[in-house]
Amino acid sequence: MLEPFHLLILGAITAIGYILSQRGLDPREPPEVHSKIPIIGHILGLMRHGMGYFSRIAAENSSHPIFTINLLTNKQYIVTSPSLMQAVQRNKRTLKFAPLVNFTAERFAGIPESGMSLLRDREAGGAGLSAGTVHAMEKTLIGPSLDRMNEEMARMLSPLVDELVASPQTVDLYAWCTRAITAASTNASYGPKNPYKDSAIADAFWTFETNIAPLITGVFPSIMARKAYRARETTFAAVLTYFQTKGHEQGSELTKTRYRVMHAGGLSDTDIARAEVSMGLGLLSNTVPAAFWVLFDLYSRPSLLCEIRREVMKHAVRVENTQTPMGRKRIIDISALRDSCPLLVSAYQEILRTRSVSAVTRVVTEDTVLDNRYFLKKSGVVSIPASAIGATESVWGPESASEFNPRRYMRQTTPHGSTSPRRTGGFMSFGVSPTICPGRHFASSEILALVAMVILRIDLTPVDDGAWKAPEKNSMAIASGMCPVKGEFWVKVARRESEGEGVEWAVEAREGSGMFNLMVG
Repeated sequence: MLEPFHLLILGAITAIGYILSQRGLDPREPPEVHSKIPIIGHILGLMRHGMGYFSRIAAENSSHPIFTINLLTNKQYIVTSPSLMQAVQRNKRTLKFAPLVNFTAERFAGIPESGMSLLRDREAGGAGLSAGTVHAMEKTLIGPSLDRMNEEMARMLSPLVDELVASPQTVDLYAWCTRAITAASTNASYGPKNPYKDSAIADAFWTFETNIAPLITGVFPSIMARKAYRARETTFAAVLTYFQTKGHEQGSELTKTRYRVMHAGGLSDTDIARAEVSMGLGLLSNTVPAAFWVLFDLYSRPSLLCEIRREVMKHAVRVENTQTPMGRKRIIDISALRDSCPLLVSAYQEILRTRSVSAVTRVVTEDTVLDNRYFLKKSGVVSIPASAIGATESVWGPESASEFNPRRYMRQTTPHGSTSPRRTGGFMSFGVSPTICPGRHFASSEILALVAMVILRIDLTPVDDGAWKAPEKNSMAIASGMCPVKGEFWVKVARRESEGEGVEWAVEAREGSGMFNLMVG
């Protein structure tokens, strides 16, 4: 329930929005779609549905290849056509992602103007430090440095699954995924002095992440977004201590490189720590719900689960003859998951496609005519909902656009014996060119390693009638495009009969195992 002060602020924003909305559309702009509630309807829709609002409104207006919605202080251009998505990609000089990174740093991380002046692009009057940092860190998410992160990730995940197997119980599956992914990701990134090892700091981060939406406005954040603000400041203080005590010197190449580039560019340790809090959003916000939904969608399809179990057991597990204190040792090879388990990798990508509510977003930095037809005004925002493009019949065909097909991304053999190419145009979970998620290989290794360990060793059954009913989504967790769960999802955990006694399990991340042949838009 809104407090009187909040209502006052909302009223003021509404009044300002009304004045701004009177400016109207340029006749060359995409047609405007109005909300049922005048002036503030789209804002209320975003507050209620989060990122999913763009998917909903795109589905309701799919007859328009592109349309405009008025968000009070800016215009949002919603693209539903694959051909116009390609036109957006071609206009990379004026339709940019970088301003959104800086917006996140300012509003979500709380970096002050002194730091923002260094981070902003040169075209926007800054020093271009944000772009330079992203460029430098991309190199650390491939090759040997990725291998080292995968090794640490695998080392952290194994004992967490062992705990479940050793004492079968009832657990909140989403909370368990959160705990497992947070531990594995942050240890792999930050090393021995990982600030998130303290459960109070990990909890503070997730309080910040799940309540982040009100920080968007930038209006009195300590009051209007009190819960997220306080949790962010708690997380920030711990991360600042990490840098001040040189914890990053024992961290991954990713963390060391980010610190080195930002420090050399003139950013203070205080601002670097704030930037690193927002880095946590990239590291965790999509990976946790993605891991949950992969488990949910496999266990809720018993025949598919059975097929994938057989595939992984046959092609990605080897048994070592050497005896361990627990007995025989079975090792899951991440490189074999990647190279020899096509159904698992394809099903994983199909789950991302069908569960994602993300939207590829670009800021209009100069007046732009898109596809020689649509005028986009400077300061507008272009959004391309993944669900709108991902279900397009022109990409997949009328019979398969909306259905779940776990083999969609497998290379099919034609009647003549040749291998047909995979279609890629409808997959946007890792972004679209020229801005592709640099952490997609690490995230995929982590999710698939976790999933392989769980499905081979554990049977899961929902506490509620044994039925896999999709839980409610958290619309306020707008940092994620993977439908984070609101509340709890309890399951009964049972050791699989084939697990047996006297078996030790491990995950192996061999050199060169981290690069997945994943779809990108």
